[in-house]
Amino acid sequence: MNYSWNAKNPDIKKAESLSSELQISPFLSKLLVNRDISSHEEAYEFLNPYLKKNDGSLNLPNPFLLKGMEESVQRIIQAIERVEKIAVYGDFDCDGITSTAILYNFLNKIGANVVSYNPDRIKEGYGINFDSIKNLASGGVRLIVSTDCGISENEVVRKSKKIELKREGNVEVVNVDFVITDHHNVPDITPDAVSIINPKQQECHYPFKEMCAAGVIFNLMMGIRKKLREKKYFNGLIDEPNLKRDLDLVAIGTIADSMPLTGVNRIFVYNGLKEIRNTQKKGLLALLKKNKKEVSKKKYSVRDVSFQLAPKINAAGRVGSASDAVQLLIENDQNKIDLLAATLERNNIDRQKKQGQVLKEAITMGQEVIKDNQDKRSLVLYSPKWHSGVIGIVASRISEEFNRPCAIISIDKDGLGKGSLRTKNSINLYKILKECEPYLIQYGGHEAAAGITINSNEIGNFDNQFEDSIKNYNYESNKTIDADMEIELDEIQLSSIDDLNKMEPFGRENPNPVFLTRRINVKDKTEFQGKKGGKHLEIIMEKKGTEQRGVWFNFASDIQIGDTVDIIYKIQKDTYNNKYKIVLLIDDLRPT
Repeated sequence: MNYSWNAKNPDIKKAESLSSELQISPFLSKLLVNRDISSHEEAYEFLNPYLKKNDGSLNLPNPFLLKGMEESVQRIIQAIERVEKIAVYGDFDCDGITSTAILYNFLNKIGANVVSYNPDRIKEGYGINFDSIKNLASGGVRLIVSTDCGISENEVVRKSKKIELKREGNVEVVNVDFVITDHHNVPDITPDAVSIINPKQQECHYPFKEMCAAGVIFNLMMGIRKKLREKKYFNGLIDEPNLKRDLDLVAIGTIADSMPLTGVNRIFVYNGLKEIRNTQKKGLLALLKKNKKEVSKKKYSVRDVSFQLAPKINAAGRVGSASDAVQLLIENDQNKIDLLAATLERNNIDRQKKQGQVLKEAITMGQEVIKDNQDKRSLVLYSPKWHSGVIGIVASRISEEFNRPCAIISIDKDGLGKGSLRTKNSINLYKILKECEPYLIQYGGHEAAAGITINSNEIGNFDNQFEDSIKNYNYESNKTIDADMEIELDEIQLSSIDDLNKMEPFGRENPNPVFLTRRINVKDKTEFQGKKGGKHLEIIMEKKGTEQRGVWFNFASDIQIGDTVDIIYKIQKDTYNNKYKIVLLIDDLRPT
């Protein structure tokens, strides 16, 4: 491979100080220092992501530091006391689905008159649809609590203040209030809602800004519970909810939305993965089953969520109905659960098929674009044949494949394009889209992921502006592998596995550590075929009397026994070879 390699050198004095203060190994302390976790306090918090501190106090920020929390809690409690009908209105992706289910369950348990609603991706599109609000109002809803959407819905919120409902020849004018909870970038002008909770708002004092919707909702539930405690609401007739039980869905939403696994999110996911193992949610248990037998696992990982749970939940909103996934997560009737779980399985198979078709076409298009213009730094690809439910996943794959920011756009029969944007580089897509605003109908999202609505006749202009804006960023389009640390083979011990376990869960901004070792001798090699195809390579390596086993999946270099090589790799416990206790998972290899 033609990757460039970078390896960090730890500040030895800082590492030694950390090792001494926290009684951790030099191996772990150097890793932490290389990740800019160098103070005693930072390292202690990182290595102890528990829900409670040693003194018994909660290890999470006060939820009332979130701007809008006080007003939101008071309005929701008022609705509960007045028996007003509340609708939880969530987005149709995994984060929107999980946050809807969490809040619905919570409000239902504490006696609220509550319903849930998630729009249809194809028929209603992104954001909050006014027609759906009007229908909810017709059914008696007077308070909307949004999850994972709403921060840009100025017009919908304005129109909802005076909704005309026709009843038996008469016209009734009703007001529907909005409590907006969201986590997307905040526009210059925000809706005139009762309240808005979004950690990215100006003058929001909550110390962690990168929560997903499920994390924001968890804070809202903490706030509501606290105020109801003060009112002595939980008096035996209504039990006080144990919010810890909902961290399973908070973790799933956080992982599925590719949030950084640092700070508050690290606490959510660390504890949430444990809750998945112990979950009492029948619908979630159904998703954990394989071949009609429950998967027996002592430990669930980020990978399990990313590849087993999140795709099934997401598939409902992509090619089916997001409401099915929400219903599965809140349902207690086992017969209904079995039917809903089977529906989600079919949705996922359908999603995989559609995704494969779109990805294949998009790769071909991308190759043609780059072939004609080697200097192009971005990709805007579009087709009327592409299903809008899978373009987000395809955009992620295309961005990774070509290592360029990309927009994947599906065009409907009326010439309206729905696009998903992704980047693997340090580029703020939301800021880029602000520069492209003249050519867009609507846009929103995060720094690394965003969505647009565009007229098809503006795609060419958008492509040109997108490219011009990307060129203003200084980034390398060549692939780079950044190693956390350069080490020798004799530094790798079984205790290294224990140290790495202390750094979990791994994910965005806390990836599985990568190591570099130079001048290793190749003692033996064996090619083998993967279960799903592809040629892989097992290598026995030796340096200064220390021998290690390495595996290189889909290897990309012709090496011979006796060669001396440098390798970039991850360290993992070896569960497939009795002779070796550790396996090095090779990311790249080159002759010395």
